[in-house]
Amino acid sequence: MSINPRIETEEDVQIIKEYTLLPILLDMLARDMDELKIYRDKIVYNHVLFYLKEVEHSIYPELQSIKRKMRTQDIKVLNTEMNSLGINVEYKVRGYIHHFTMLRSLVKAELMTMLMKMRRRLG
Repeated sequence: MSINPRIETEEDVQIIKEYTLLPILLDMLARDMDELKIYRDKIVYNHVLFYLKEVEHSIYPELQSIKRKMRTQDIKVLNTEMNSLGINVEYKVRGYIHHFTMLRSLVKAELMTMLMKMRRRLG
């Protein structure tokens, strides 16, 4: 059974979603680690910073894996636009252009889900 090239699969959409969200998560981690510097003298500072850096370092191999999958499955992100409402993504799957939008609340929920999964893996 072959895949209809015009229709993106659920896996294709998940790959695009992760490819879109992981860099946002990296930015948020960098921002939060920078903001935590004001607590440098607190006991838990190094522990929290160590955990956040572990999460950050685990994202890079995941991002590389997603990029490999994208090449294998002929998926390309053409444009990602963030605005006050959320994220708009234009992408190409096997030569056909598709779009999706994620509202800010969904982006936040997805990022929290990703963080929880990473925490379990690093656990």
